Amino acid sequence: MTHTDPGNGALPLSVGQEGLWLLHSLAPDSSTYHLAGGVRMEPAPDPEILARAVDAVTERHPMLRSVYADTEAGPRRRVLPPGATGRLTVREVPGADDAELRRTVDAEVAVPFRLTEEGPLRAVLLRRGPDAVLLVVTHHIATDALSQWLLWRDLLAAYADLAAGRTPRLEPPATDFDHFVEAERTLLDSSRGARQADYWREQCAGSQAAELPTDRPRPAGPAGKGASLVRRLPDALSERIRRGAAEQEVSQFAVALGALQALVNRWTGMRDFLIACPASVRRSAAREVVGYYVNPVLIRAEITRNATLREVVDRAADRIRQATARASYPFPLVARDAGEAGPLYRISMTMVATDRFDGGMEVAAAGVPIQVGDLTVTYLEISHLEGQCDVSLEVTRDANGLTIALRYDTELFERPTMERLFDQYIRFLAAAVDDADRPVGRVPLTDGDDKRALLALGGHPGAVS
Repeated sequence: MTHTDPGNGALPLSVGQEGLWLLHSLAPDSSTYHLAGGVRMEPAPDPEILARAVDAVTERHPMLRSVYADTEAGPRRRVLPPGATGRLTVREVPGADDAELRRTVDAEVAVPFRLTEEGPLRAVLLRRGPDAVLLVVTHHIATDALSQWLLWRDLLAAYADLAAGRTPRLEPPATDFDHFVEAERTLLDSSRGARQADYWREQCAGSQAAELPTDRPRPAGPAGKGASLVRRLPDALSERIRRGAAEQEVSQFAVALGALQALVNRWTGMRDFLIACPASVRRSAAREVVGYYVNPVLIRAEITRNATLREVVDRAADRIRQATARASYPFPLVARDAGEAGPLYRISMTMVATDRFDGGMEVAAAGVPIQVGDLTVTYLEISHLEGQCDVSLEVTRDANGLTIALRYDTELFERPTMERLFDQYIRFLAAAVDDADRPVGRVPLTDGDDKRALLALGGHPGAVS
């Protein structure tokens, strides 16, 4: 059941959506908050069947056919009838090689959404003959990471059904996003909401956003331009992280975050700082709902002079537990309460665990080809969400191991700087499980070969550790 305002069918937004709507209104041509994924299909699919599958998905998920507008009562969304928006676009790219195809994909991801009229979904089929790439782009105002995989699961299942002459078996979800909006408003009017607000004020008091030294001066306003580096960790290291986290009785995410906090300390000398971790606020009843169920929570690092990696990870684990219990308090209100002190975070980190996906999506997320009817479908990692903050790390944990995407603001950092940061982060990750009792200040930033090369260029022993 959908809950509407009397008279015009306008639906209120969550606080997080209101924040994203404001950012979109200020920079409507930005692609900073676009989420994207793609699959290679061999052979190329029947475009008419695929178009019907896209329509079936938008019919099941009203958020994907919603448009947005400012009203006297504040920003609102309105759900359009099925088929009114989000239709499949087919583009012919005969003879395109993989590099040209990737450039075409990147250009499509960057196309702005006109949320007031066309909604937050764009599906594009790029056909080059024997195979094709299906690209799906959404605006973050309507989706989160789990929503993306729900979308792909339903889309591929609908295609398989239609190709076999069956009606897609996509039942309406048991609840809708508007229940979440109502629950959020109830929280904010309650004593529990007031206690959560107090907690976040205390977490921010006396701390500051972690901030890495930049290659170029910071511009007056955010440019929203970014790039990504993506690396698959060696299987042996992924396994050591899994075992090390279990032995320390913390999550793999706590290990990953603690390693990042330790590295920030080494790069900057900062001992008390904040890193944002986007957290899911999706309840089990909303498992099948496409929507924006994400709220950044702030994790405070307080690293003493002689702290070990184990101590940093343990503290990160404790702060994650505390923050998760209070994740439902909207971050935009935390930022509002902080006043004019500047941004509360410039670095963020998140972990996506694919074991929450079903319908074959966990296997697909690991890049393993799956069969959809007579098609072989391989998921493609598409760069997205670039330039939201200075640096963000996204760790994907699938059945086979860990993949890390490092996204960075290209107005601030050169690629070699971020590659060096990435190298050192992996070094700290390994040290956090292989040598957890080593003091943070004694984890080497370079290996022996790197150190000798730097010294040969005129460095000195005190400059490299």
